[in-house]
Amino acid sequence: MLLTNDPEAPPSVLSARGPSCLTPLLVALFLVLPFCAGAQEVRGALTLEEAIRLARYNSPAFLRTASSEVVADWGVREAYGELLPRLSSGFSGQYSAPGTPSFGIFDAGDLGFGVTDYYFSSYSVRASYSLQGSSLFRVASARADRKATLAGIQAAEYTLGSEVTSQYLAALRAGDEVEVSRRLLARAEEGFELADARVEVGAAIPTDAKQAEVGRGRARVALLEAESRLRNQKLLLLEIIGVQAPEDFELVGEFELFQPEWDGEDLVNRALDRHPRLQAYRAQEQTRLANTRRAWAGYLPNISVSAIWSGRTRQAGDENYLLSQARSSVASQRSSCQLWNQVSAGLSQPLEGYPRDCTEYVLTPDQEARILANNNVFPFNFRKEPLSLSLEVSFPVFQGFVRQRQVAEAQSAANDARHQRRAEELRVRTAVTRAHDELLTALQVVEIEARNREVAEEQLLLAQERYRLGAASFMELLEAQGSAAEAERDYLSAKYRFHGAIWALEAEVGERLRPHSTRLR
Repeated sequence: MLLTNDPEAPPSVLSARGPSCLTPLLVALFLVLPFCAGAQEVRGALTLEEAIRLARYNSPAFLRTASSEVVADWGVREAYGELLPRLSSGFSGQYSAPGTPSFGIFDAGDLGFGVTDYYFSSYSVRASYSLQGSSLFRVASARADRKATLAGIQAAEYTLGSEVTSQYLAALRAGDEVEVSRRLLARAEEGFELADARVEVGAAIPTDAKQAEVGRGRARVALLEAESRLRNQKLLLLEIIGVQAPEDFELVGEFELFQPEWDGEDLVNRALDRHPRLQAYRAQEQTRLANTRRAWAGYLPNISVSAIWSGRTRQAGDENYLLSQARSSVASQRSSCQLWNQVSAGLSQPLEGYPRDCTEYVLTPDQEARILANNNVFPFNFRKEPLSLSLEVSFPVFQGFVRQRQVAEAQSAANDARHQRRAEELRVRTAVTRAHDELLTALQVVEIEARNREVAEEQLLLAQERYRLGAASFMELLEAQGSAAEAERDYLSAKYRFHGAIWALEAEVGERLRPHSTRLR
């Protein structure tokens, strides 16, 4: 068999699952799989094991289910992340054009602002930590949900294998029906040649040859219908697997009839202990219980702690405006100094510190340079704001029965999950017992039908010889042919009933029971 994928690839997507560090590899695998699936084809021969392996990598329904593992993994990480502090940062910039803005009932002139343009920028860093009661139980809930997701994927994988096996058996049976139809057509050809030869020598009436010709035509129709069913069953098999076959391929059966020696009660116990679907129900029950504990945590207090670091800048766009403002301020100080000198001189007792030297109030070039340098702060020369810290502890007292409803819903979901798990256990017990009984019945039927086929073959050989010798009528030969054909088909049905019963039992037990064999008899 020729396949476009690596023949050494692992037989199952789940069989390679290991520690959480393999999750990135699984993510990459699921991202690549959809692109690889469309390129895979079946050529030559196809065994059941290869069909199941291909279905795991190409079945759209299964891959859609398997992709939920990535979401469950991140759900666990998110639950752990809720126990860590939050950190956020921001930066903003603003430009204000020249003009006279208003601030309520005041304008910029009233507040001492000029009409020049300004550049503003600010930053903030916020660290916060919030601990809610539900966060304490969310990790357990998320881990239980991930376990349930993995169990669901395993159950889906096993269900996929059962579906592929069932369809593979249907296609194999259709192929055997083609072989039976070909043997029956060969017998009809032989019967027609025998009747025609006897008619030519006058040993039989012409209606014998006509009846034989009609029987040959019906055998040809049966062969065409069997070949059509085989093609349809193969197409259905490819649809379940999710691949294409550019040319016809052969199904290689690897089953044989054998005497099953399993104990029914032991099979029931094995199914109750390890069946993937039952494991999925149990994992779902644990998830619902974890959600119930999380809902009860809503009665616990909430704690929030935060710290904020921030800074800001403001830069005037017109430097001459700043210098003129500074010169005006110096001139105002010099005028005030001169005024107080005059006042002090007019008093009988001069003011302390007066007269003063008013010539010191002069804006020097160095001062002007410092003013311009202090203005050059946009956008990253921030002035730090005071650190802000806050602590909040809240106790939920009454929230309109929201918590009560959430607890009731969680408890109801947990009870439903428990009932579903018990119902599945009862179903598995019944299904395994019925499947085991069906297998024993199918084995007895196939033994009887095998003997019937041998007897019908002997009867047909005897009827052919008697008709050749003229000791029997053509109707007797037709009756023997019909009996042999019916026995052939009944044996085929009994044989596949046996194999179908085994696969049905395996599907209910949840594990492979059939011993490894090489041929289908």
